[in-house]
Amino acid sequence: MKFKAPVCLDILSPMSMHRPADFVSVVQTYCELLPDILPEKWGWWEPRDRAFDLKEFKRLITPIGECETVYWQRKRLPKAEGSFSVRWRSKSPGVQDTHANINFTVELGCVPPGALVNYIKTASMRARADFAMLDTLVEPYRNFAMESASAQSGEWFHVVTHVLRHWLPDIFWGTVFGPPYVKLFGKDQLLNAPVAVAEEIADDMVYIQLTDSLSDVAKDPVAMQARRAKVKEHLKVDAFFETGRGYDRLQRGPLGDEFTTPTFELEKDDC
Repeated sequence: MKFKAPVCLDILSPMSMHRPADFVSVVQTYCELLPDILPEKWGWWEPRDRAFDLKEFKRLITPIGECETVYWQRKRLPKAEGSFSVRWRSKSPGVQDTHANINFTVELGCVPPGALVNYIKTASMRARADFAMLDTLVEPYRNFAMESASAQSGEWFHVVTHVLRHWLPDIFWGTVFGPPYVKLFGKDQLLNAPVAVAEEIADDMVYIQLTDSLSDVAKDPVAMQARRAKVKEHLKVDAFFETGRGYDRLQRGPLGDEFTTPTFELEKDDC
């Protein structure tokens, strides 16, 4: 699905989301807080040909009683697509499991930014997120987003665990720093960052918002870059990707050593 100005949201949870109660709670939170962009069709794989039914969340649970990643689309306006992704379990020695990942993309201006901000904060708290981001991908930022691996396809943002174990791609317009990053940067440093909004939304979870309006990203991308740089300078930790310091992550293995990164403590997977 193509978007002219894609607004993207990612939430990385240390929960596995394989347990039906956890998975259904995540989907219900989405439906409760973002009723204007409810999924229409979904599937555990392509094609996404199952009708989404608010009254039948149990249909999202596989026949074996364990949840798997659900991909969904909405083709009516406001169009959107995303996934409720369970933890990827590694089967290879030395390769680590990932976070569960809640993500979606919608067109800029089609959903009130206040609703998106309320969702990212509430859903991050409920999913005990280690990290979450909300931003819109604009052309002047595209090459850097691809290089830093926050938008590897160049079409939309999608931040994943395998990247965060090597570097933090950037400060996004809206960023939730969970316990691993609060420990890394320091709570006071985060709360005193030079941004429009900096608030502790849960124990050791801080939400940072660069400006008052999400549309600022598209209106003045040069100014936004300056804001991002100012915040990274304030945090004083060599955690953020820089042009010229990137490398082939597959050759380095599951963990990087060029940038300072947190240790993620994924919750026990009971399934």
